[in-house]
Amino acid sequence: MNIGRFKIYMAILFLLLGLKARSVHADNVVYLSSLEWPPYVGKHLSGEGTSAITVRKAFAAMGYDLKILFLPWKRSMHMVDKDAKVIGYFPEYYSKERAEKYIFSKSYGCSPVSLLERRANPVLWGSVDDLAGLQVGFVAGYVNTPELDAAVANGTINADFAPSDKSNIMKVIKGRVDCAVVDSMVYSYLAVTDPEVGKYSETVQIEPRAFGVNELFVAFRRDEKGRFYARILNDGLKKIGIGNSCEPTD
Repeated sequence: MNIGRFKIYMAILFLLLGLKARSVHADNVVYLSSLEWPPYVGKHLSGEGTSAITVRKAFAAMGYDLKILFLPWKRSMHMVDKDAKVIGYFPEYYSKERAEKYIFSKSYGCSPVSLLERRANPVLWGSVDDLAGLQVGFVAGYVNTPELDAAVANGTINADFAPSDKSNIMKVIKGRVDCAVVDSMVYSYLAVTDPEVGKYSETVQIEPRAFGVNELFVAFRRDEKGRFYARILNDGLKKIGIGNSCEPTD
């Protein structure tokens, strides 16, 4: 073999090795979609949020990198069906309907589902049925608790849907709804970090009782690839010592 042919051969060999290395690296990147839901997830949060930190750590324990695409909530869910690269979305609450469409990971965190009310007009309630006749704010596309979602579906609760958590909160502040279903951690974060919410935070309060504490999951596309990455994440969560128990608040 002459020198010229040898150089060509070596150049092709290195090119093929480089392509193979990039392919292996690409296979070790997991793409999930999410939303801006501080403090759990957010593009500009430290570590992209507490949920992102946990999920990323679990994947890393199994040798995988996590890339998150931040989108509005409904688009985040739909991206799993529209973009083959995006294998799942999070954070998600469990619901029977969505479990039929997606593969749910083991839970990695907890979310208190609470009631935000105006201090001047507190809501007296002992059960979800006591909210009948009130205008109650929800975020469009969110799962809540089975009892709340059933009461909305059968018309017991007069639901008003907002496009985001902040919008839902501001409707309570401005008196456009009587109260709103929110994650208390999300409200507390926005009350401190968002100037508009913070300006009126003294006029509203989180009702001490929660409707429940929901577990947080990653929802994967229901196919072979989704099942594979769900197993990877579950093994990673176990490896880093994350359990799946949420104790309800009193």
